[in-house]
Amino acid sequence: MTYDEYIAYHLRGDAGVEERTIASLCRHFHLPMWDAFRLVYYYAMTYHIPSALDMLNGERDMGKLKFRTDRRYVRCHGAFARLLQEMTADKLARLIRANTTTEAYKEVSSWYYFGRYAAYLFLEVWINVMHPGWADDLRPGWEPGENYTKGAQILAGSKDRAALDAFLVRARKDTGDNTFAIETSLCAVAKFVKGTRWDGYYTERMLSDAAGTRWETLIYKLAK
Repeated sequence: MTYDEYIAYHLRGDAGVEERTIASLCRHFHLPMWDAFRLVYYYAMTYHIPSALDMLNGERDMGKLKFRTDRRYVRCHGAFARLLQEMTADKLARLIRANTTTEAYKEVSSWYYFGRYAAYLFLEVWINVMHPGWADDLRPGWEPGENYTKGAQILAGSKDRAALDAFLVRARKDTGDNTFAIETSLCAVAKFVKGTRWDGYYTERMLSDAAGTRWETLIYKLAK
């Protein structure tokens, strides 16, 4: 994939379709900020939109919820109960006070069970929901072996950290998007090269997740 092909892919929006759909759901239900926060938090717990909506409506039976990818470990060793206990209004209050993506990431990554992946996911959705206007000054760690790092290395043609930082600055300008969203589409690039993803994969997955749930019609309607 060339750089121009990557920009075009990112702008088509497949990689961030779930994040935008959650924002559309918040608008559809006219959720106040606290309830929007809860929905995004539940999504970060499950990585599954119908389950996040079920949780917002009071579901707490893990047997009736789905947990995708690494979020399946939320079901283990009391993590689910503690995550619910840790979802407190002071977290939202501190997040609102952030002025930059670095400050926001520092806050969310300090929460229980929110490593880099979950923190990036949460913040990408939150930006779509709330448009907080943060200055995007975050410099990723470019951890070796991470898919977003591999994607950036492919597009930058280098493993040098300075080259990866320069690529990110350029990509933010050319996409008009934030670091968290770019990380998501960079992960897709690495998987494209590996042959496990394609343009439209994430939209297909979201619609498949919704199929047969009480939220199917609404998610299909709002998906874009």
